[in-house]
Amino acid sequence: MKEKHRSMKQYKTRSKKIDIASKNLIIFMTTIVILILTILISFILYKSVNFFKEFSFFKFIFSGDWSPGKDGASDSSYGIGRIIASTLMMLLISLIFAIPLTIFSSLFITEYLSGRLKKFVILFIQLLAGIPSVVFGLFAIDQIGPMFVKMGAPTGANMMTASLTLSFMALPTMIALSINAIEAVPEGHKYASLALGMTKERTTFSVVLVSASPKIVTAIITGIARIVGETMAVILIAGNSTRGLNVDDGFTGFLFSSIKTLAGTIGLEMLENNGSIHESSLYAIGLVLFFVVIIINLLIMAIGNISNSNRNRHKKNKKFASIGYNKNYTYNSHKLDVLVQTNTESRFRKKVHSTVLRAFMISSTAIIIGFISWILITVIANGLINFNYYSFVEITGQRSGIFALLLTTILLVVSTIIIAIPLSLFIALYLAEYAHKDSKFAKIIRFCINVLASTPSIVFGVFGLSLFVTAMGLPMSIFAASLTMTIVIMPTMITSFEDSITSVPTLYKEAAYGMGMSKSGVMFKVVIPNSLKGFMTTVILSVSRIIGESAPVYLTLGTAVRMPSDGFFSSGATLTTEIYMLASEGSTAELLGTAYQIAFVAILLVLGLIILSRYISNKLDPLHKNVTWKSKFINLYNSIFKFHYRAWFKKLFKNIRRKFKKLFRTISYKNIRIYYKNSRIRKKVIKDIIKDAKGPRKTN
Repeated sequence: MKEKHRSMKQYKTRSKKIDIASKNLIIFMTTIVILILTILISFILYKSVNFFKEFSFFKFIFSGDWSPGKDGASDSSYGIGRIIASTLMMLLISLIFAIPLTIFSSLFITEYLSGRLKKFVILFIQLLAGIPSVVFGLFAIDQIGPMFVKMGAPTGANMMTASLTLSFMALPTMIALSINAIEAVPEGHKYASLALGMTKERTTFSVVLVSASPKIVTAIITGIARIVGETMAVILIAGNSTRGLNVDDGFTGFLFSSIKTLAGTIGLEMLENNGSIHESSLYAIGLVLFFVVIIINLLIMAIGNISNSNRNRHKKNKKFASIGYNKNYTYNSHKLDVLVQTNTESRFRKKVHSTVLRAFMISSTAIIIGFISWILITVIANGLINFNYYSFVEITGQRSGIFALLLTTILLVVSTIIIAIPLSLFIALYLAEYAHKDSKFAKIIRFCINVLASTPSIVFGVFGLSLFVTAMGLPMSIFAASLTMTIVIMPTMITSFEDSITSVPTLYKEAAYGMGMSKSGVMFKVVIPNSLKGFMTTVILSVSRIIGESAPVYLTLGTAVRMPSDGFFSSGATLTTEIYMLASEGSTAELLGTAYQIAFVAILLVLGLIILSRYISNKLDPLHKNVTWKSKFINLYNSIFKFHYRAWFKKLFKNIRRKFKKLFRTISYKNIRIYYKNSRIRKKVIKDIIKDAKGPRKTN
């Protein structure tokens, strides 16, 4: 008995020591990451100081002439006013395209689609999110730019090309967050609206959209950060002229201006600067971008606080207006009968309103799916047409070929993931399991993580170039690029890991504690195993982000195509950086063909990762464990080869014909006359009822 008691005491002591060691390790790793983030901000401030010693901040912001020269040159000028104006105008045009498409498509996907069709559309939009930005740039150079040239643009690289391309690049993030916001609207709101006689479309826009609007605004602001921070694609398609917006050649000349953006200026000039002042001015632009991101995150927090305060406002503070009805008033049944008889006007308006809104929603979703199909078909077709086995061995003008690019990309992914996973996991465990919900320290950490998650990747690239390559003396290599990419993907991984940990049911933890398990035991034996599904999905999506990034890799790894013979200390180029180099060198058929071939390989890689993430999610889901490959193949075979296509198309055309007949009958001349007549009668009757209800005015 004494031995049993002694062993139990030793077990508790050992568990307590393990808990303390685990907690200290998590706090230590969290401190390291916070220190890295502090160094990032401090380093950018420090590198900007030299510039602001020579030039005032207001002159830098509001002056429009940007023509850097060598240090001490009298003709040098550092004003980013025109660049800021060009960036904001490009952002505005992008939002004009992106916001309606986001709202209409999100509502249609959430409220009107269900089952397999909804999953298919969401998967299609996820494909758009997985396409690397330089592939968008290549596609815009080859397809969108020539389209605007036919409309009167002097060149294919202009503000409209950049704006349209960036709007579709921001759509996946905006739509995904908007769908989450719409799905969070309580079902009771919709049922109550439908019970009051409102149509499906009016309920969708007047109830669902209004309820989800604060979070949709947050999604749009997140998309703004994506548009402002894009670098490499903008360099390819915006024109890069320092003249700014063209206001001399009319409206067409204005829209097709050749512009340079804030992030694009850093990417273009960082590796080829004219001296310390020029380099410091580029860091100052990075500081401006960083402040823009902070303002965006503060706006998101403010919108969230406003929505919460409106939701929690007490009913007694609400003021209702009254019009003082006459209690002795007796309703005139004849007037009410007239209102009922003329209800045709209300039905006609509802039909037209519903038809118009439904058309907007369907067309918006069709535009997005059509654009995704356009870019995928273009890249795949051109990749297959220009497919050449020799390019895998050696690209024209380079030492190696696509195989070397693929190997360098894989080594970059492996080294980045090895560093990023433990750091992100430890911080997520601290925020989810150790930090108090109302702790100011935890709130500061979360705010910093959100700021870094929306910081343009070019800022991280500049930081990695200056700290890891210049200050620490590391060569431009896979290792330096992986350290930089770790900082790029870590904020998103931390947030996703924390969401996966907090989604573990509390009952699991309580049951584990009830069985005598320690804090560390619960974490490593209950919390983490039940979060593996979310962890694996996050890791695979982070791998896709690493493959798609080009700005940080371009600055810290290099651009020469070569085999990574020195392992993780090899310099070289990845798939995306080589696409950028080929697209920026010119638009000859040979260069574009090779670029499309590399883009085809990159998209296949990203598509494989998306399929792998879905497979792992289904494999770790207990509801799908009994589904075998044989049953999946049989279901796929039946859905393709045993589907009654003829009956389906016959039913589809019959429904379309019936809808059109109903529409033409509704908008016929006879019904419009009835609508106009009833509208006048209803207005007169309602006016008389309100006048009678108020009663005669009292006179002194």
